[in-house]
Amino acid sequence: MKIKSIKTQLSLFLVLFAVYTYFIEKNPLFLLGILVAVFASVVLDSIINYLKNKKFVITESSIITGLIIGYVISSDEFWWIIALASIFAIASKHLIRFRKAHIFNPAAFGIFLVVLLFGAYTQWNAAYSWHIIIPLGIYLALKIKRISLVVSYFAAALFLYAPQAFLYNASLLDIFGYLNYFFIFIMMIEPKTTPVRRRSKIIFGTGVAAFIFAFYEIGILLEAELFALLAVNFLGALLERRRSWER
Repeated sequence: MKIKSIKTQLSLFLVLFAVYTYFIEKNPLFLLGILVAVFASVVLDSIINYLKNKKFVITESSIITGLIIGYVISSDEFWWIIALASIFAIASKHLIRFRKAHIFNPAAFGIFLVVLLFGAYTQWNAAYSWHIIIPLGIYLALKIKRISLVVSYFAAALFLYAPQAFLYNASLLDIFGYLNYFFIFIMMIEPKTTPVRRRSKIIFGTGVAAFIFAFYEIGILLEAELFALLAVNFLGALLERRRSWER
């Protein structure tokens, strides 16, 4: 692990932020949930990589996946639910692939599946700590060249929610108070499951915001953010597949 690696930097941030969150909330189950999620993620990923390459490695991506799951899923859930979310996440990365790359955001896939199948709950620890997440998130987005994706998400959210703010005589700034910053800056910009081209990034960010808005408006409240992200992941893969057939 090299400190210059953006994955290492994100891992360190998530670990330190978890310790900070623990001291603020005094919830030991939160740290325990993170340990369970990271352990399950790392073990399964290492086993699969060993079967593939005959080499034992611990990947930074598996650590990050476990950390994210530990932040998002409720620490009140049974340990096996948290572990299962990590197992689903890693399995999706290795099994659901197109053009040698995984389609779905692993953490989002694992969490959404345990919510759907087992009625698990999420708590999104520190999701609204904008004063900490936004500076780090902007840095990450710039480093991995996903800032246009983030900007398009915010622009679309503002455009979609502005009429409601006007209707209820609320300030436009109130819109930004309800956004899930952990989702936007930590999960949504994951580089392996987001586009490379600038126009595609703008479409991706706009699409996620539009899906979230639509899901809330029609009453689909089952983890609207995760559902929207996975839906856009899927549609993006379909579009890429269609392009490959047309060549």
